Amino acid sequence: MTYSRRRTSREGCAGCAHQSLRLVVAPPYKRESDPLRIRSRLLTKLAGWLVAVLFRSLSRTLRLRGLVESEFTDCSVETHRGYIYALWHDSILIPLARQAIERPNVAALVSRHQDGAYLAEFMHYIGIRSIRGSTARGGDQALRELMRLGEDWHIFITPDGPRGPHHQIKPGLVYLASRTGRPIVPMISHYDSAWHVRGNWTGLLIPKPFSRGCYLFGEPLTIPPDLSREQVQHHTARVQAEMQRVERKLARIVAGKESPQTYLRAA
Repeated sequence: MTYSRRRTSREGCAGCAHQSLRLVVAPPYKRESDPLRIRSRLLTKLAGWLVAVLFRSLSRTLRLRGLVESEFTDCSVETHRGYIYALWHDSILIPLARQAIERPNVAALVSRHQDGAYLAEFMHYIGIRSIRGSTARGGDQALRELMRLGEDWHIFITPDGPRGPHHQIKPGLVYLASRTGRPIVPMISHYDSAWHVRGNWTGLLIPKPFSRGCYLFGEPLTIPPDLSREQVQHHTARVQAEMQRVERKLARIVAGKESPQTYLRAA
């Protein structure tokens, strides 16, 4: 039997970030000997492994250039602490390409739905620790796992995906930064040649083999703890404005209208 109960929203940040959180009791668990379940689990692992192998091969053909506004914020080179990296959903593959090659300590929040299971297996094979949950399902447990990460671990978050709205920050990102004490680092990517897979809410850019890519890390944004609802909205707008600023700057650099020498280069 399955039922759900909406939690009463509290005042302050927790109510804002978890207003859609529901308590769900799962249906009766199937026995491990169920052949259909075994085949499904093996298929999920196989699909994740196969996509990871193909993606690593693609990643090694890409010519990537990284730029940072503040030293020691590129997790694939060197950092002195853990960060939360805010990445637009449609351009997440450049950060994942760097991860597939360099493999720093990175965790990512992944949905508990079946699509998330495939993604979790893929991330496992390219060196990313997946933590299952979202603000709608398993949010409290996922938050506890993220808070237990070591200080040298980083967190990848796509605050606009996969259901959109496109390039719009949600309050959950600010809530996570407030609770974990990790600064938010905006990361914007650009491809000179890519396939565009269009989705209902937000698409996905897949870089073509041997294409060039460029990414820019913005200044770290520190989020205070114990925020009220109004403060969460304020900092959400602040992160949104910073993502858009970094996006415009990278566009000017790629177009040759602004010199990349004004930025500290990632090693």
